[in-house]
Amino acid sequence: MAAGERGPAVCIVNPASGVQRGRTIEQRIATELPEADCWFTRHPGHGIALGRQAVEDGYGTVVAVGGDGTLSEVANGVLVAGGEKVRLAYVPAGTCNDFARGLRPVADLGGLLDRARDRETDVGEVTFTRPDGTRGHRYFLVSCTVGLISVIGQRFTEKTPANRVLKRLNLQLAETASSIRTLARWRPVAVRLELDGEPSHQIITNLAVLKVPYFAGGLTFGRAEPPRAGYLDAVRVAGVGRAGVAGLMWRVFRGAAAGHPAIHRQEVRTVRVDADSPLPVEVDGEIVGRTPAEFSIHQSRLTTVV
Repeated sequence: MAAGERGPAVCIVNPASGVQRGRTIEQRIATELPEADCWFTRHPGHGIALGRQAVEDGYGTVVAVGGDGTLSEVANGVLVAGGEKVRLAYVPAGTCNDFARGLRPVADLGGLLDRARDRETDVGEVTFTRPDGTRGHRYFLVSCTVGLISVIGQRFTEKTPANRVLKRLNLQLAETASSIRTLARWRPVAVRLELDGEPSHQIITNLAVLKVPYFAGGLTFGRAEPPRAGYLDAVRVAGVGRAGVAGLMWRVFRGAAAGHPAIHRQEVRTVRVDADSPLPVEVDGEIVGRTPAEFSIHQSRLTTVV
């Protein structure tokens, strides 16, 4: 393209996401989608700013290239900029890619410009408490967690000397160590929970609020179907101690969690959760704040293509 011209799409690439085999993702874009512009994220959160800039610059198709976290950041930038009419495309090139799991991603990136592949997608939104006590807001396309899984995530992101060493050696090793340390001290927590406005007091191990059935790289709570349009899938894990949690986690990893008595699922439009001791809130793989938190469906939908 000539200087100053804008292509029909912009690819926002997280160069730190996943591992590309064979050709690098830049080579694929240059070969299969040569008319698109290409921007690279430089730090966590940069995808939000680039997504917003893409809408402000007038791109009709914004392509997130990376994992679910990259997609989430770009989607947040697009929505903050009022870009509900923008097409949000996704090239799953990260570690988990749960948003695209069960779908058939394009074999050639040029297919992302094919409007016959467009689909309308619900967007979840969450309001939470920041560390300074102010209220924060994020949109999500995959999942949120409060409880054991979010505490493990918080431990994994702590900048301790041990974490730094383990992450340099192996990320999966660091994740496993965070899981073991958390589980060794874990106790189920008392929460105040509202599902569609119905209040209750619960003792839970974990609460997941899902827009897709998968999390953590293809794991499920026993169901491989997403919630109905306009709904969230609220999944509580309750009634198990440490030994029971370890057994349940083993069943989840084996894909055998369906029917487990500790798993309680309900399709709802709104969720609110609070606890006497604030719990971390994980949104699309990132710890964003703590409880109290509210989850709902955003009033607008996104046009997505994979």
